[in-house]
Amino acid sequence: MIKARSVAIIGGGIGGLTVANALKRIGMSVALYERAPYFIPTAGAAFGLQPNGQASLAHIGFKDQIEKTLHPFMKWNIINDNCEIVATSDKLSELGKRYGYFMGGTIRSELVDILKEPLEKDGVLYYSHNVINIKQDNDGVTISFENEKQQKPIRVDMVIGADGIHSTVVKQIFTQTAPSIYSKENIFFGMIDNIDQHTSINPIITAKNTFVQYFGRGQAMTCRAGNEGQYMWAVTYPSVTPPSTSDDAEWTKMNNQRELDHYLSRFPQSHFIHQCVAATDKQRLLHFGLYYRQHRNDGWHRNRICLLGDACHATLPYVGQGANMAIEDAISLAMCLEKYNFQMEPAFQEYYKKRFNRTKRIVDMSRYMGLLYHSQNPIIHSIRQRMLPWFITSDMMTKRFEKELFENCPIPLK
Repeated sequence: MIKARSVAIIGGGIGGLTVANALKRIGMSVALYERAPYFIPTAGAAFGLQPNGQASLAHIGFKDQIEKTLHPFMKWNIINDNCEIVATSDKLSELGKRYGYFMGGTIRSELVDILKEPLEKDGVLYYSHNVINIKQDNDGVTISFENEKQQKPIRVDMVIGADGIHSTVVKQIFTQTAPSIYSKENIFFGMIDNIDQHTSINPIITAKNTFVQYFGRGQAMTCRAGNEGQYMWAVTYPSVTPPSTSDDAEWTKMNNQRELDHYLSRFPQSHFIHQCVAATDKQRLLHFGLYYRQHRNDGWHRNRICLLGDACHATLPYVGQGANMAIEDAISLAMCLEKYNFQMEPAFQEYYKKRFNRTKRIVDMSRYMGLLYHSQNPIIHSIRQRMLPWFITSDMMTKRFEKELFENCPIPLK
């Protein structure tokens, strides 16, 4: 069996940074290549770092740092158009107290800083490296970059493609690759700093340690993230096309504003969505289409090259598991390589076997939830409005969350 001691990781997102740290920890020679010139803090802004993601990061030594950046959720509220609470649950905090990890919101840039610090310290994180070609043979893999005069081709034993839903690595190793699928849903996503100073926003939705959802004339969520008064809100809506973009930044900005105004026209001026938008700096407002990827049933590797994260199982955001699945992938892959003494083929096969069903279940669940949230069918709408408030207080929800967030985590949680 062929063993790997050196690895090149393509893609410096959460998954790529996590697997770089995990493999470095078990003794591999690691190099991570990111095409951007530096990390852009607005990318992703904030997200839900769930117990399974936290436990996986704790396994490779980041527990204390993660706890400092997390704003834990103790309550889960569902509100109506008048910003009145129609259902509330503290079952999330009960699970957190039982297992030691709470659902919560974190700032993407803060997590990236934590994960990249040991890599930059060791000089193994390389920015401005855009991969244009990958060739493998019996003895290793050669990677070529866009600017060959300054960035010479490199030679490694193994390559991990962690370069997202539009992965270059996927196209290099799979001759037939289905494109990512547009869900016919778009999202507006905003960040507000110093939320306690924004007294114009209804305090029901800005409460500390509270995750808030709305399912009236669309779907929305709000929560705090990090521990410096940052606040995130997001609304998703059905659309036959993704938002239009252009190389002209000013045109894109104007078009986004036009589409936002059109979306806001659904709601009365007193609605909390108007309050969130008014308090959001235009530079902190994101607008993009939502895509997912069908699972490959023919493996996630070819010889010396393996995939993780959105490169092989991109998901929609409705269960808050995208980044957490990439973190789990990274830990699981490192554990498999260590188990098989760095023999790639058996390690890659077991990694795929361990991860396929779990990630497919998350992708499918997210897609079904998106269809439920945005269905225009009046019968489904009526069922949704009754079912979701019941669901968050039910034992069924508790058992489902416990299974997915704790029991199915690659790191055993007791």
